[in-house]
Amino acid sequence: MIGGINMRQLKPFMVEFSGTPEAGKTTAIMLVAKMLENKGYKTMILEESAESLPREFTKGTFEANLWMHLITQAGILKAQYSDTDIVLIDRGIIDSKFYAWKFIEEGKCSAEQFSEFQKTCLSKITPDLLISVFVLLETAIQRRGGEGRLVTKKYVEVYNSLFMKFLVTIPTKKKLIKSDELNPMELSNVIFDIILNEIP
Repeated sequence: MIGGINMRQLKPFMVEFSGTPEAGKTTAIMLVAKMLENKGYKTMILEESAESLPREFTKGTFEANLWMHLITQAGILKAQYSDTDIVLIDRGIIDSKFYAWKFIEEGKCSAEQFSEFQKTCLSKITPDLLISVFVLLETAIQRRGGEGRLVTKKYVEVYNSLFMKFLVTIPTKKKLIKSDELNPMELSNVIFDIILNEIP
């Protein structure tokens, strides 16, 4: 029982996280989960599906994104019926939709493939809140300790630019956080306050 409401009778509040590589979202998710638990909310984390991508798939391809999309949807569907108040999703449905959109924008998938992807999207698992955490290219490289697979000048700048364009097409309630000047605890506190303000 929280604030007079029996959360067990309600669908869990779903919060999806996205953002620039090295923005600090994954670390913040773990910290925020503990903070929410301490506040009395039973909290679940759905980890980024890319972490379990089978080696038969190549990261950064349409096929890999489709696999991650389907796995994430299955995880969210299961979480909706769990004994949980809040679900924190590390790169979820909106993220995979963005990458499908990015692939067709860049000519890396066909219109037919994009149409087939859209047919797999279940409207009932749209998150209640999207939190996008961004950093500038220089910050991402500094935190990474140099350029890497996803932390390159071309990738980060294109990602930030395209994701901002994509966000305006998403009706989901969203909050953007620029985390260049925030340490992990400061970022977590910002996210924690946002979630508390948005929970019904």
